[in-house]
Amino acid sequence: MTVPALYNKLLRLYPHQFRERLGESMQQTFHDLYNEKRQARQGLFGFTIQMFTETAIGIAHEHVLLLTESNPMKNFLIPLRSPALISLLFVIPFMIMEVVTTQNLNAIVNVPLFGIMWFLPMIFILILMPIMRNVHAGNNLTAKPVILVFSVILLVLIALAWGGIVADQMPCFLGVPNCD
Repeated sequence: MTVPALYNKLLRLYPHQFRERLGESMQQTFHDLYNEKRQARQGLFGFTIQMFTETAIGIAHEHVLLLTESNPMKNFLIPLRSPALISLLFVIPFMIMEVVTTQNLNAIVNVPLFGIMWFLPMIFILILMPIMRNVHAGNNLTAKPVILVFSVILLVLIALAWGGIVADQMPCFLGVPNCD
């Protein structure tokens, strides 16, 4: 699969309305810049990583906006879909590193590793969402202190687990030979 084709797939992660409005122009801009860099034979890898990273951040931002501005009753699946997509954006850079360093597209299907790396941030976001809604609504967070303490402890444990996995697997992502 080519880099422009991967970028087109990445654009599909934007919310539908955003993608309808700007997807085609973003796709064309990427293709033009990519071809320009390729023909000039300069900084293609750095350009690709930068564009994928900026796009992933934009996708996360648009889904966060969708979460904070949407009516939960109107969009029933949005509360689960957005955290799932946002957490996928945390995993995509590591998948790309794995493919680039191993030069093997089958590396993406490391289901146990990337599945856990996707699941942990999704749970983190799902736990964090009610806290953020309360803050956004101006509610007192200390009204339910036991739930707040429990949620914060879970968030810390999830963050530590995810960070530990990334730290443990970083040599593999960077292409260290005979990495387990």
